[in-house]
Amino acid sequence: MVKWVKELQDLGLEEVYPFEFYRDIFPAGELQKKGIYESGKYCGIAVEIIEGSGKIKVNRYTITDELDTIRDLLESPNFVLLSPISYIGKSRHTENTRKMYAFALEIDNLKVNARGEPVGLNDLLHQMRNGILPMANYIVTSGNGIHLYFIFDQPIRLFENVRESLSRYKRFITRQFWNGYITFDCTEEKIQYESAFQGFRLGGGVTKNGERTRIFRLSNHPTTVEELNSFVYQERGVPDPSIVVCYDSNLTLVQAKEKYPQWYERRVEKKEPKGTWTVKRDLYDWWLRRIQTEIKVGHRYHALMLLSIYAIKCDISYEELERDCFSLLKPYDSISNSSDNPFKKSDVMSALQVYQDKDYKTFPIASIEKLSGLKIERNKRNGRKQEVHLYLARRRKQDLKYLGENIQEGRPKGSGEKKDIVLEWRLNNTMGTKAQCIKETGLSKPTVYKWWEYAGKYLK
Repeated sequence: MVKWVKELQDLGLEEVYPFEFYRDIFPAGELQKKGIYESGKYCGIAVEIIEGSGKIKVNRYTITDELDTIRDLLESPNFVLLSPISYIGKSRHTENTRKMYAFALEIDNLKVNARGEPVGLNDLLHQMRNGILPMANYIVTSGNGIHLYFIFDQPIRLFENVRESLSRYKRFITRQFWNGYITFDCTEEKIQYESAFQGFRLGGGVTKNGERTRIFRLSNHPTTVEELNSFVYQERGVPDPSIVVCYDSNLTLVQAKEKYPQWYERRVEKKEPKGTWTVKRDLYDWWLRRIQTEIKVGHRYHALMLLSIYAIKCDISYEELERDCFSLLKPYDSISNSSDNPFKKSDVMSALQVYQDKDYKTFPIASIEKLSGLKIERNKRNGRKQEVHLYLARRRKQDLKYLGENIQEGRPKGSGEKKDIVLEWRLNNTMGTKAQCIKETGLSKPTVYKWWEYAGKYLK
């Protein structure tokens, strides 16, 4: 029997059929009907992993309103992933997401005491029922761990600002659930942070051992964004605006054009992408070489998650990333130190999901070191005086001109030195963030933001 099923049955929780579970996530009439296009309606996407003859094949399926494909996939002997999200087109990239119907997260290594009692599971239910943590609607056994599903009272439209807030919230709330009362793996290095748009093992689908995952109902009360946000507080009980989930922007495009004219011109009229930069693929290849030989048990998932982040930074295709990640499946599984911690296809797919979340493009280097357990050498310049910054910036500028780069000479009075400081900092910190640049250069936030994209073009 799949782990935790007996414990959930003993607690008196109601078990539900997979089709009922997915109909609750995707209510009738929400998705497109088979063969019928209707404006404003989209489809889900399921992924099936087929392994055989030493090769791995990935099939993708469209989920329409009838949910017939889910019925078929429930009969599959293969590993299947499905996220509670609808998409436009056939790609699961973040920019193709349209509506989120449920918020899902994973918890592994639930605590048991010396007598084998499920103290972690009991405490999880206690914390949710007593308002310490938000109450999930469903709990799905996933093999060794569990998945929690919070079904929204109304689907969330995934505009860019909403995706960003969901990504921040997912990281925050994951940390709250992976606490010392619930799981053994509550240290920062052990927590399995995942994309807000993560696909999870199909409810009712097969586990690694060929058994079927099981689904139990916790609550009939739908989740609201306000309820989720009530668990995100600053001092004095005020929600932290940097973390809270939002439905969408309250501004119309006309209002946005009036309030943010520069943003409107750049993002709407010129259709420029969000201000990020692309790094040479050498960085991706370097990281792949390191994780092929240096990764230890406890860091395997994060090694591939970080490879996905480097793929985003270096503009590596998903197909190449997928091949590289699956090439490490057997080597990583072979270093398992016990039968209780195998490295699975689901771990690879979970790490790959990060690629769909472009907000990871500015993932900080300190976090990469912490999660991977690998030291990354970089050029630090903390504490340098302004005149040193200026000297290095001017020297770099002369070097670029010597190499034939077209350096813009004209500038507003008084702005060039600051522009060069930002440029020099980014050339020496290709993975750095705006916040780090502000801290290390001493420049103001508006100044760094003003010249960030100008400096970024020299990194391409």
